[in-house]
Amino acid sequence: MGFKFSSVISWTLIFVMFLVTSSCATYNSKSIAFQTKLQEGDIDAAIASIEKNKFLLKGRNKLLYLLEKGKLSYLKGDYKTSNLLFNEADDLIESNATSTGNQILGTLLNPEKETYKGEDFEKVAIHYYKALNYAFLNQYDEALVEAKRINLQLLKFNEKYPKGKKNRYKDDAFAHNLQGLLYEASGDINNAFIAYRNAVDLYLQNNGTYMGVSVPDQLKQDVLRTASSMGFTDQVLRYEKKLNTKYKPLSKNNSEVVVFWENGLVPYKDQTFFTFTVLPGNNVGYVTVVNEELGIDLPLPINTGGDNKSDFSDLDVFNVAFPKYVSRNAFYNKASLELSGKSYDMQLVENYEAIAITTLKDRRFREIGKAALRLAAKKVSQYALKNQNEDLGALLGIFNAITEGADTRNWQSLPSHIYYSRLPLAKGENKVIFKSGNAEINQEIKVESRKGLQFKKVVTPKVYR
Repeated sequence: MGFKFSSVISWTLIFVMFLVTSSCATYNSKSIAFQTKLQEGDIDAAIASIEKNKFLLKGRNKLLYLLEKGKLSYLKGDYKTSNLLFNEADDLIESNATSTGNQILGTLLNPEKETYKGEDFEKVAIHYYKALNYAFLNQYDEALVEAKRINLQLLKFNEKYPKGKKNRYKDDAFAHNLQGLLYEASGDINNAFIAYRNAVDLYLQNNGTYMGVSVPDQLKQDVLRTASSMGFTDQVLRYEKKLNTKYKPLSKNNSEVVVFWENGLVPYKDQTFFTFTVLPGNNVGYVTVVNEELGIDLPLPINTGGDNKSDFSDLDVFNVAFPKYVSRNAFYNKASLELSGKSYDMQLVENYEAIAITTLKDRRFREIGKAALRLAAKKVSQYALKNQNEDLGALLGIFNAITEGADTRNWQSLPSHIYYSRLPLAKGENKVIFKSGNAEINQEIKVESRKGLQFKKVVTPKVYR
């Protein structure tokens, strides 16, 4: 059956139109409603929006549903409900539950049809939130168990990857730091020192910066203070030298508060396409290599056999999608706490933006392998049909290209960055003022003095659109 070149162009334009349409249907675009309410601070409305989100209510997206709702319950201050949801998410991850049907659809059509199992850093972030939930409920033993699980799980995850394809995110300095704080809260100074030391050593092993975070000044003083408290003079001298800092003893204070500031929103997943279109010509056809992210649209001439025929069945499209992260600029970029006329800077302690982007880069070869398998499965089905009917085979090729997509699901209510600061408290009620550095925001945090270490949080998820 003959086919005019203009018709080929028309089909190509239709394909491009469908491609653009399909590329917009990311999880981020499907979750705009609840993310908007989250940024507005209307947590109840955000939770209600999740309950109406058809995409999140699909069985294959149950883990994502639990993560988003668990985080919102945490923001609402409903720490028991938050932990129930995160426990269910944790159990789901441990069970490794999946659907054979979903796996087949993921291989043949689009990986977003598969059961969502979460990114490695998302799986361990569950334990950060569970630890804080327990800390806010004054259950420090349970909080410590969760903080320890962060590093244990990272080690477990990394062991399953073959040599040469390991993740750089194989440990978490913030997790060690958090363990130290929780040990202190429970009165165990010796183990607090060990945890702080583990955090500091991880930074030092990576030239002072790990996953986009430099050694916090507070951590430097905490490791020196706990070493001094235990009488480890040699350790004080050792880390003063290694950290190029001096221990600054403070007047003993039996009541302190650690304030965590969760700022912005983690990068969301999008997709980038590598598209190869073979257009039939008379003596010469064209392979067009297109990548939307890189702005490539390069027609390359190829020999089509010189039979002076331009059949629709000669049209072939190769389309491969890969996930990518898109960073979101936080509305606030720095902040401090004020108490009794003194100012305390918020110090960066976790950078989920850097972790997300780094872990995706680390698994790029695994993504290429999955994409190659998916493309091969699609082309096998296309060529099998083409042997029976050439034009239907070409149509299936277009359909396969249109349905191609990357998995754009990720836990999007996570913060992009976490900061912290540690303050001494006076007797009675203390009014800590959280102040942003680049916009007018003054939030009062009331803390009643009591023996030991307490924990509070401030959350500012607002990002620039």
